[in-house]
Amino acid sequence: MKRLFVMSAAFAVFALTAAAQETRSAWSGVYTAAQAERGKVLFTENCARCHGDNLAGIEMAPALSGSSFLSNWNGENVANLVDRIRTTMPADDPGKLSRVSATDLTAFILASNAMPAGEFELARDQPLQAAIRIDALKPN
Repeated sequence: MKRLFVMSAAFAVFALTAAAQETRSAWSGVYTAAQAERGKVLFTENCARCHGDNLAGIEMAPALSGSSFLSNWNGENVANLVDRIRTTMPADDPGKLSRVSATDLTAFILASNAMPAGEFELARDQPLQAAIRIDALKPN
């Protein structure tokens, strides 16, 4: 009986891990509108001076919305974007932003690229973020 319980528990963990690793598109509603709003506040406070109020980029700072951004990040996963923000931004104080703040900023960036909000917040867990793909075009 004990062996059956252990095997059942191991299978459940395997099934949950496999489900978490299935990739889905950022176009499938992976953040909430409230989370994107928090990200917008953070963007205004930490990012707009370099990336512009409209996320179009200023001088050396790249655009965070539009075809250039989507082309650069096409096929990448959300965890890579969150980690880039968290470890390298803001340029004058890299590493200042927590994973929570970088995740909320990412929600705002996705919203600014017309990717729809959903029912649940963008997960703050790196493996779950890695299972979300940024697609330049909305999948069919």
